[in-house]
Amino acid sequence: MSDPLNGPDAAPGADAIERLLISRRAFVTSTAATAFMLWTPEVKAAVELEGIEIDETITAYGKKLVLNGIGLRKRGYFKADVTALYLPEKRTTPEAIMKLDGLRRIQLNILREFTSSTISRIFIADFKQVATDEEFKKLIDVIGQIGAAYSNVKRVTKGDVVNLDWVPGRGWMATHNGRQLTGDGTMDAMAINNELAYQIYLRMYIGPHAPAELRNGLLGLTRLNRVGGGTVSPAEQP
Repeated sequence: MSDPLNGPDAAPGADAIERLLISRRAFVTSTAATAFMLWTPEVKAAVELEGIEIDETITAYGKKLVLNGIGLRKRGYFKADVTALYLPEKRTTPEAIMKLDGLRRIQLNILREFTSSTISRIFIADFKQVATDEEFKKLIDVIGQIGAAYSNVKRVTKGDVVNLDWVPGRGWMATHNGRQLTGDGTMDAMAINNELAYQIYLRMYIGPHAPAELRNGLLGLTRLNRVGGGTVSPAEQP
């Protein structure tokens, strides 16, 4: 028969009970931490300008894009929007961006109200400024399509987001607060398969006629403020 105090059938002593309790507490803590990690939403890295938070990476049309840079666009004394440029890979010169293949996005984070007529007038003036006379004449039908798409917007207000994308195989596409813009009075999404038109549009932001502060910001040449504190230098950007 086993010794009632020291035999194999004896109840565990105080030390054994304490070790068991510690082991169980560690297991519960580890399980809770794992569950928290599984259910905690992913926090994306973001930068900030004029109170607008801009994600450093996004997914558009199934493709991952990185933030090349951001800049403040003005109209006279007024702040018009915070512009963000997303590319498949970071580039720091207009020439390199123009030669880059793949999806590209210009994102406008609106800071004040504009009517569709104002938007159209500004777009045509800017487009004509950066295009050659020959290019403008060649693209007059395209410009009309874009004007028709803008007229369907009616107006944009502070907090709105407009995305203007070049999608390979489909063309130049645009959304307003996630809604696809349409043109020509139809319900079909605007898709202008003319890369020259989008290249000229890019010139409005990163070409020689663009304000230096805006151009340098979009080229990733200026220091950015991180959401939550701190700054990120051009070399640290994606």
